[in-house]
Amino acid sequence: MNSTSSAPDLDPWSFTRMYINGEYVSSSSSNTFTVRNPKDNSVVADGIPIANSDDVDLAVEHAEEAFRGPWSKFTASQRMQCLHRLAGLLEDQLIPILTLDSKTSGNPVSIIPTREKNYMVNCILYYSGWTDKQKGDYFPTDDGFVKLVRHEPLGVCAAINPFNAPIATFFFKAAPCLATGNVLIVKPSEKTPLGSLALGPLFKKAGFPPGVLQILPGDGSTGALLAQHMRVHKISFTGSINTGKLIQQAAAQSNLKRVTLELGGKSPAIIFEDADLDNALKWTINAILARSGQVCVAATRVYVQKSISEDFIHRYLEMMKAATDDLGDPQDPSVKLGPLVDQGQLERV
Repeated sequence: MNSTSSAPDLDPWSFTRMYINGEYVSSSSSNTFTVRNPKDNSVVADGIPIANSDDVDLAVEHAEEAFRGPWSKFTASQRMQCLHRLAGLLEDQLIPILTLDSKTSGNPVSIIPTREKNYMVNCILYYSGWTDKQKGDYFPTDDGFVKLVRHEPLGVCAAINPFNAPIATFFFKAAPCLATGNVLIVKPSEKTPLGSLALGPLFKKAGFPPGVLQILPGDGSTGALLAQHMRVHKISFTGSINTGKLIQQAAAQSNLKRVTLELGGKSPAIIFEDADLDNALKWTINAILARSGQVCVAATRVYVQKSISEDFIHRYLEMMKAATDDLGDPQDPSVKLGPLVDQGQLERV
């Protein structure tokens, strides 16, 4: 049992299939991939399918059926209730799922009970409050015509998520998407898919009809199929600039689907001479070391006023050296800093 949850630890091998139409199903693809624990390169699970065009078409078909069928009949209040039930389920189930995710992401389990869990539950509750606040507009009838603007859901949407914060990104996209009456197909990163796949049944248990939320494991080829699919009407991508460009092109060359891109950044911190240096040092260090620096908003640049630069830099370097004492096994609750996700990422940074 997990010491911080009443739910049992999860078996990684239970989440090596696609989640389509409310069930775990096998893929028609013979191509698979393996996920490893970055602390020692041991196999966590293998035989995970790379969803192909038939799998994507099947997921889109079920998404359309849900969107046109039962989901379209849910009132705003009923959608809100589903999200509230989901948040309630996550109070007990999210820690084991995030612990499972730690085995492939390298994110330390020490951050789960506070920073991770509360953040995600609050995200769902926040967007649940928007289900009944989608309103249109009305314009004067000076020309004899009644002019009304009504907001309607887009329908089938897709999310291509990153490896560094897979569960958080999952809810950042799923919560507003479902709150506004859309349906969603999620493609988690091939480096960290297990936690995302484990979430599927919770949506069903919370009352979302089958097909409203589906999860397709795969690599870039699966993401490309979603980006160019003629019956996907919106795609959200979090990842590299180069891949973002390809998704933008695929969207334009297919059905001009709407696109949201969250790409790489170089986030600056600015420290003036009147700042509380102890506090500034604490948070600039935290902002670059969180998730081992694998964060798109990591403070990769620090601008310091010249009058305090020498003192700041000296103390910054000393604190960075001391931070190596926090390195260790990410599954150890006392460890604050885990490894990078894989060897490729280590060589890249």
